[in-house]
Parts: sequence; structure tokens; C-alpha cells
Amino acid sequence: MKLELNATHTIGEFREQFNQLFQRLSIQLFTEPHASGEGSPISQQVDPERKLGEWLTDKGKETIEVNGNMTVGELEALLEEHGLHAQVFRRSGTLWLETTRTDNWTLERVNNEKY
Repeated sequence: MKLELNATHTIGEFREQFNQLFQRLSIQLFTEPHASGEGSPISQQVDPERKLGEWLTDKGKETIEVNGNMTVGELEALLEEHGLHAQVFRRSGTLWLETTRTDNWTLERVNNEKY
């Protein structure tokens, strides 16, 4: 599965694209990176109306390969390589939870988790 990193798209559009691949997951972008297994402060969360190009190291358009066998940590590290400080969130009922304790789980496993 491919995810497009397009500098002219908003963060919200990028999030929608990811959510089409993994319906129970969401990506949030932050102004600062985080350490593995740690969360990001809500005060650093980036407005979804801002353009990806504000953070992308390559200001054009490129595609990255994403699949369900990647871990949450691998995806976040891949996005970090492109200048995006990302956290994956998982839907739990009506809440979105940061996946800090499941960074070593695959995206498919986190997406299918029922609790």
C-alpha cells in the first residue's frame, strides 16, 4: 500500500489517506519528535489545516510503502526520515489513544485490537 507525501496537501488530507488503509488508526503530527515508547504533548500537535510541506524534507511529492506488517515504531521512524514527527493513535470506543505501549506491534494488529 502506498501513502503519498505531497507538500501541497494538508495534514488532514494525509490523515484521511492513512485512515483509508487502517480504519481504526489515525496519525497525528507534532512540532517536535518524540522518543520511542513516549507520547507527545498535546500542545505540540499540529493543526490539520496546515500543509505537509511545512515539515517535509522533500518539498515535492513522493510515495512511501506502508503495509500491515510494519510496526507502529517503524512507520513513525519512516515518517521521521521525511521530516514528519508522527504518533499513531488507535480508536477505542469513542476515544483515540496514543499507541506508545504498542510501538512494537504491527499496524494490522493495532488496527484490529478490540479493547
